[in-house]
Amino acid sequence: MARPALAATRAIAVLDFLAAHPAEPFTLSDLATRLGINVASAHAVLGVLTDAGYVVRHPRLRTYTLGPSVVALGSAALEHHAAIDLARDAARRLSEDVELEVAVTALAGDDIVFLARAGEHRARGIPMHVGQRVPLVPPLGSVFVAWAPDDVVAAWRARAPKARGVDAALAGVRARGYSVALEVQARRSLADTLDHLADAPGDPQLRGSVDDLVAELGVSDYQVSSLERGQRYDVSMIAAPVFGPAGDVALALTLVGFEPALPAEQIAAYGERLRDVGMVVTKRSHGQVPGVTVTA
Repeated sequence: MARPALAATRAIAVLDFLAAHPAEPFTLSDLATRLGINVASAHAVLGVLTDAGYVVRHPRLRTYTLGPSVVALGSAALEHHAAIDLARDAARRLSEDVELEVAVTALAGDDIVFLARAGEHRARGIPMHVGQRVPLVPPLGSVFVAWAPDDVVAAWRARAPKARGVDAALAGVRARGYSVALEVQARRSLADTLDHLADAPGDPQLRGSVDDLVAELGVSDYQVSSLERGQRYDVSMIAAPVFGPAGDVALALTLVGFEPALPAEQIAAYGERLRDVGMVVTKRSHGQVPGVTVTA
């Protein structure tokens, strides 16, 4: 693998951070501290981004925000990734209908990145910031790998080789068409840590804490392999796929903010509704469901 260019990595970190805080301006010192970059390097990166219009510097306050060139990039990207725009619209409508938060996520390398969210934050919800990233490590991201080729699944499993219950969890996702994750203490601690990390993504201690907490999320304890009728579950999230033209999972729609102790039948109703919305977005964006042959 080619060694990443440090300046490019820092520029991406700046843009990701500003995207996760679109309403807040930040000084040079703020950005350097929160991203863990020395001031001189941050100044050089911001100078290049400002000249290109990707960030804007306030002439009096000397703060930085995202610039108009990012809008042009986003518009061009949406032209190529039509499913994202469709998924955002579907997320807004679904959130209004079921009165829960809905997130749209995608894969970005070895991370899951939040692209959009809809709905008011609820007491039992999960802090979700557009631009926020979480590691694609078992048990996180099962909806992205449940239909993936064996080598992709193997690579995912290798990131947490001691994780148990992976096969059953993935089989359950494929059988239902959606994943169900439970509310456990490690998940709550992870959500709090990710919320802090969104404000200081360059903090190595927080990053280490995220890795440790992900390791605590046992697959068999976190992911529901099968819903037993008559049982009640404390649900953290339900996620369903949006398939791309090649039959891969291009996006995921995720419901969060559930009341405690939901009956299995109600969880299934939420999951089926979410799955159906994902299938509508798949069809409208010309995606292909694995195993389904489309004829002209």
